[in-house]
Amino acid sequence: MPGGKIMKKWLIAGLIIALLLASGCVDNKNTTNTTTTPTVSDKKTEPIKIGVLITYTGALGPIGEGMANGAMLAAQEINKKGINGSNVTLIIEDTGTNPAKAAEAAKKLIDVDKVQVIVGAVSSSETLSVAPYAEKSKVVMISPSSTNLKVTDAGEYIFRVVASDLLQGEAIAKLAAAKNYTKAATLVENNDYGIGMEDVFKKNFNGTVTSVRYETGKGDYRTELDSIKKANPDVIIYVGYPQDASVILKQAGQLGLKKKWIAAEGIADPVMFKNTDVAAQMEGMLLTTPGRSAQEEKEDNTYQNFVDLYKKAYGKDPGIYSDTEYDATMLAALAIAQAGNDGEKIKNALPQISSTYKGVSGDKTFDENGDVRGGYKILEVKNATMVPIGSWSPSSGIRFQ
Repeated sequence: MPGGKIMKKWLIAGLIIALLLASGCVDNKNTTNTTTTPTVSDKKTEPIKIGVLITYTGALGPIGEGMANGAMLAAQEINKKGINGSNVTLIIEDTGTNPAKAAEAAKKLIDVDKVQVIVGAVSSSETLSVAPYAEKSKVVMISPSSTNLKVTDAGEYIFRVVASDLLQGEAIAKLAAAKNYTKAATLVENNDYGIGMEDVFKKNFNGTVTSVRYETGKGDYRTELDSIKKANPDVIIYVGYPQDASVILKQAGQLGLKKKWIAAEGIADPVMFKNTDVAAQMEGMLLTTPGRSAQEEKEDNTYQNFVDLYKKAYGKDPGIYSDTEYDATMLAALAIAQAGNDGEKIKNALPQISSTYKGVSGDKTFDENGDVRGGYKILEVKNATMVPIGSWSPSSGIRFQ
């Protein structure tokens, strides 16, 4: 991504322009539900539209609601003060975890709704599918969750608030080494996310690797699981999404495939425990997920405040990527507040704004490619709960609690 993203440091324009209180300012699945309190002058202003691409359905459907909640919570917080006399309205589109559908949804947001910034997409394949049109249209994208290496070079209007798989693949390899595993089998979805993570893992793992890739939505993965069973690895490295993972884990149990598992963040969400058979098969599984150590999060008032707000609003803990969805939405709004609702100006403003923004998910400073750095939490499944047991970062390596 060219260095055109960098600009001189500006002072962030104050958001306290009008006393606007709002709740649910969201066009959720194309249904608008906006409630506002007028300014003191009772002057009506047009809402500021921010597009959101969410996976309510498809392979990532189980985590879509929690991510959407993060965006909506950010909008509610923003609208307590408003942006230059206007409310933020989210235009949420369901992508179905489908790159082609995501591209069509993005075109609708850009051409019909005239948004200048999109929070999304969720999967890497979706983001890479949408990026060319967003780039051509000079509309900014801020993905909360697309981790594939290719996103780095997707364009100068493409940002993400989650670290690249270049880091997570290394983290998983180092975790496997720390557990003294020397023979691994990778079971990954045959897409940008799965293949990209597998490639990085292989480069960083000092042992033998049996590679098995699968197609999403099959409903039967016994052939792939039989291949792994015959290879007899020390550990299975899984990279995929909740819908397929639930089927795979259940069938692994039926086949008597009793192996150690390490999974990437795609399934690091409590939705995985809805099926008791799946929950039983996950017992003892290790997972990596973007973030800091549990102790760092506990000591971070910004993060704890977010968790409290989320629980109050939705009655449950945030899910995977609820926090990064919140951060992406906040950064979009702050850029609009400073630079105006124009894609090129938003793009130019984001690097400086990110350097001063205190994210609920940690440091969100964008580099020249629109990427952020970061570490990973290590979780272990104990009694249908994902319990933090350590962390990994490029500087400190693996640390167990």
